[in-house]
Amino acid sequence: MLLKHITDNSILSIYSFLIKYSFLGEVNIMIDKKVVLITDKNEKINHADISNRNLEGNNAISTKTISEAIMSISKEFELITDVSKFLNSIYDYKDDIIFPMKYGHNSPDSKSILPGICEGGHLKYVGGDDYAHIICNDKYTAKLFAREFGIKTAPSILFRKPVDFNSINEALHVLTPPFVIKPNFGGGSTGISNHNVCFDYASATELLIKLYTFHKMPILVEEYILGEEVELILVGNNQKILFSEEVQLIMDKKDFFDSEIWGFETKKIDDSNIDFRMSSLISQKDITKIHNLFKAFDKIEFMRVDGRMYNGEFHLIELSPDCYLGDDCAFYYAFNSKGYSLSQMFEFLITNSLSHYQL
Repeated sequence: MLLKHITDNSILSIYSFLIKYSFLGEVNIMIDKKVVLITDKNEKINHADISNRNLEGNNAISTKTISEAIMSISKEFELITDVSKFLNSIYDYKDDIIFPMKYGHNSPDSKSILPGICEGGHLKYVGGDDYAHIICNDKYTAKLFAREFGIKTAPSILFRKPVDFNSINEALHVLTPPFVIKPNFGGGSTGISNHNVCFDYASATELLIKLYTFHKMPILVEEYILGEEVELILVGNNQKILFSEEVQLIMDKKDFFDSEIWGFETKKIDDSNIDFRMSSLISQKDITKIHNLFKAFDKIEFMRVDGRMYNGEFHLIELSPDCYLGDDCAFYYAFNSKGYSLSQMFEFLITNSLSHYQL
């Protein structure tokens, strides 16, 4: 029976099989390399507003949790929170595997810098390359990219340099309220409050001007999509999908949203009203489209694809190849529902990454 199910000789496939059929509990197959985690170590956020530009990244608690998980499955482990230390001794890491999780302040290229450095230094690293991060970190471009694969998105306008109230207000009239308004770059709900849904053109214009003033970057305005919020959790490469599971977001015990969004108040300050459940709302047709998008990147090893279900069809919100990987997120929830511990999830991700360098 074992031979019947295992058709791929890779360690990853064997390990996945053993987890699936419960042959392994907390048994760890060691990553035979030093794993170097480069991450933030921010203080826990107790207060924020739409002007904050540093809401992304791990805090001290999540950094500790992730570090312990990776340490338990790796031959050797190093935690770096000061990028200058890494840059000053970059070639000392040529035999190691780098796990970039440091994003710094919100900017168009903040998430692509470390992958780009690793590419330039010919270092092995986990996750998408700089190109994948640049495409996905640009919310408007990511939606254009998704449309090439037939994935639906909300009608939207990108305001690169808002000029004045009247011209913005007039331009918005090609869209129908309510609107969701957000900075075009970044994640972690930077610049996105639970109250960034506007129900008329005047309030939308006012919020757009505020966000541009605070963040000095293009502002995306899109029509609000009501429906269930889902996240497709993907791991694999540009040849095949190794893990694909759908998670549904529950907020304040609601699973259908007609005016709510998930802002920094919920993501960063108090997530006690958030829950997840495994779901199967996305059609197989739309899942295939999302898988094709994933495999269109050259180096793309994991991603969280966020969207809303409207009239039975998936509508993309964001592509996140840099999603949060702590033990309280949707990504781990999907893995845990299949029997993985946090350590085993990281072993899956790192082993998948190492297979990229063995091709």
